[in-house]
Formats: sequence, C-alpha cells, structure tokens
Amino acid sequence: MDADQKAIETLLMTQLQGFADRDAASMSDIYTEDADWTNAFGRTITGRDAIISYLGELFADSHFSDNSMAGQPEISVRTVGEDAVAVKVYTQIEGQRTIEGNVLPTRHNYSLKLLGRQSDGSWKIVSELFMDARSEVTHIKNE
Repeated sequence: MDADQKAIETLLMTQLQGFADRDAASMSDIYTEDADWTNAFGRTITGRDAIISYLGELFADSHFSDNSMAGQPEISVRTVGEDAVAVKVYTQIEGQRTIEGNVLPTRHNYSLKLLGRQSDGSWKIVSELFMDARSEVTHIKNE
C-alpha cells in the first residue's frame, strides 16, 4: 500500500471511528478549513469548525446517537486527479429516531466525499454529501 492509500484509509477509519464513538473532536483534522458537508436530510454546513460543532451537537442528541451501523461499510475510492479522490461509502444504520421518538426504518445511507491532497501531503475532506436510498419508484425502468 502506498503512502497516499494509507493516508486515505487512515482518514476514513478516523471518521468511521469518530461516528461510532460519537466523538466529533476526533475528526477535527479530517476536514479542510473551508469544507462543506450536507447530511441526508438536506442540512448544509460550511467550514471545519462549524461541521465539528454541528457533529458534537448531533452526537449529544439521543435521537441520533441511539443508532448503530449494521455490518461493515462498503467503501470505494476513485482517483479524480493527482491531488483529488472521490470516495463512496455505503452503510446501513439501525435505531435512529425522529425528534418525535419514532424509530426510522433501517437507513441505507450513502456518502460521497471529495478528498484533496494538502500542501503538506496529507489528505482531507473538501466536500461531503450524505443521502439515503428511497423506495419510491420514479422511472418505469428503475431497478
């Protein structure tokens, strides 16, 4: 494994562990200062400090923090350029609740992360977008 692959894997594992431990502070070094982040419910946050602050609030909320990942995530990395990669991650999330306390069905959650190589050679998340798969059919050949 080359140094870039190892650095990208370490970044992804840091993020997954931060979510598992509900530890926003542990993820402060994985985002660029001007990163943007959009969750599966359409909330967009801009800036590393704002993202980490929001995650801290999210992790403190039992409606979110009662969830757990079902199984191992599926991860694929695609090189976009010499200093950029796109990372797709699929996870199943069980036990998350709405504000009213209703348990959501198993979430089939996808994320797309754009990572950029920094001037010091490290890799950081520049942009991140989460979405949940939906069951509604909108096209006759939808499979």
